[in-house]
Amino acid sequence: MATLLRTTGEILQLNDLSLAALQLAVGGFIEGITTYDDRIMYINEEGELLGLPVNQYATELTKFWYEAIFGDVVILTPEETQAESG
Repeated sequence: MATLLRTTGEILQLNDLSLAALQLAVGGFIEGITTYDDRIMYINEEGELLGLPVNQYATELTKFWYEAIFGDVVILTPEETQAESG
C-alpha cells in the first residue's frame, strides 16, 4: 500500500499501484525520484510547467536534491517498489 501525499498535507493510502493509478494520483505522466530515506516518490513530471502548487511536504522529503516538488505525489517503500515490479 502506497502513500498519496497531497499538496494540502492530506495523506491517503493507495492500494492500486498500476501505472494508470499512479498517473491518476499525480495528475499526469509520472517520474520516479528518491527521497532522502530511500523511498521512491512518483511525481507529475510536468508539475511545474502545468503550474501545480508546491508540495511542501514532498519537498522536505527530497531535502536538498530538488528546489521544489509540484503537485500531489505517491510514495512507496523499497519493499512496495519490489512488489510492484515483481
